[in-house]
Amino acid sequence: MSHDFSIDFNGKFIHISHAPDYEICPESNDKMWRELSKACKKYKCLKVLAEGQTQTRKITSLDAFESGSKASQSIPGLKLAICIYEYIPDEITEFFKNVAYNRGAHIEFFKDKKKALKWLGLKDKE
Repeated sequence: MSHDFSIDFNGKFIHISHAPDYEICPESNDKMWRELSKACKKYKCLKVLAEGQTQTRKITSLDAFESGSKASQSIPGLKLAICIYEYIPDEITEFFKNVAYNRGAHIEFFKDKKKALKWLGLKDKE
């Protein structure tokens, strides 16, 4: 399993591309929030599209709580659309979103890039 991803900025939003075998775990979350925080500050942008084909997840409810807290603490005002084409959200996903939301970050999961970009307030050709 990989913890690799790339971060790019296209002038309108930050785009995170996850490796095909990306694994969601405390270590990969810490790395992603740290790097995304730097990118948001550098580009003065809070709109983010994270995209991946499929992901595995090895986190507990406590890990989800800590990740949601880090998202909002390290990137106040974050609006993150997570587009994973082969991911089925569950209770831990909802808990993570709620923790982040209750602390000021807006995070939503999608299977359709067009819908994710629309949620971010962007057109699908961007």
